[in-house]
Amino acid sequence: MPQSERKSYILGLFLGALAFTIWGLLPLYWKLVNALNPYQIFSHRVIWSLIFLVVIMVLKKELSSFITLIKEPKLWLKVLAPAVFISINWLVYIWSVNSGYVIEASLGYYINPLVLTLFGFIFFKERLSKLQILGLTLAALGVLYKTLTYGQFPFIALILAVSFAIYGLLKKWSNLSSIKGLSFETLIVGIPALIFLMNQEVSGVGISGRLPIGFWLLIALSGIATATPLILYAESTKRLPLNVIGFLQYISPTISLVLGIFIFNENFDSNSLIAFIMIWSGLICFSVAQYIKLKGMNRI
Repeated sequence: MPQSERKSYILGLFLGALAFTIWGLLPLYWKLVNALNPYQIFSHRVIWSLIFLVVIMVLKKELSSFITLIKEPKLWLKVLAPAVFISINWLVYIWSVNSGYVIEASLGYYINPLVLTLFGFIFFKERLSKLQILGLTLAALGVLYKTLTYGQFPFIALILAVSFAIYGLLKKWSNLSSIKGLSFETLIVGIPALIFLMNQEVSGVGISGRLPIGFWLLIALSGIATATPLILYAESTKRLPLNVIGFLQYISPTISLVLGIFIFNENFDSNSLIAFIMIWSGLICFSVAQYIKLKGMNRI
């Protein structure tokens, strides 16, 4: 493999790892703004993300070309699907974290890599080495064990896993730049979100007159917290196979799991520990496989 492709691969690993690290820390932020209901937080997240992205496009002198893009009716239909699936993921995740379902939300993001790997096999004919297959099997067994010992059918986990996997698949197919694609998605969702927020403020159940004025600044940070990892994620999907993206995904729920145990003081029983060990054993196998692959690239 040419040196340029190897550098692109390593950059993809770095960008993906950084994106999932940020996502893993997000429960801390959602807890800070839980004075608002999940639907308000979601709507603010969309609006402030769009504002942040517009600022980036202005700085990069890409706003005029973006305006030209949104005048194309066919592109609205093309971007609609990823906009819908990322919206489902955002809303369900915010609701689950602030409603006491952090563990099930974490389970969803443990399942997601398995769905991504399946998509990679079906749609892109991606092949796995024996070590990767072993890693995937161990992780799948860990997820299955955690699911069976959870005590109820994990609807929240499955919605989060499938919606984000479909979003990743659609982003890999997209020929729009990361910033323009995400801006288009937030614009589509931002129109109804803005109408909803205006109604909430007028009705007196929003921020104005009910919460400190400084809360506006706090909720505005949701734009940076949302757009930054999504841009990094979109860039990484263009450089990496979906099965690799899938295993980087384990960074996020693991960080959330640590937060749940040591920050939110949630219950972490022996069944969770067993599942955790199995999943991380799989991740170690996959990581070794990635190291071997990178060494092979270096020799070419």
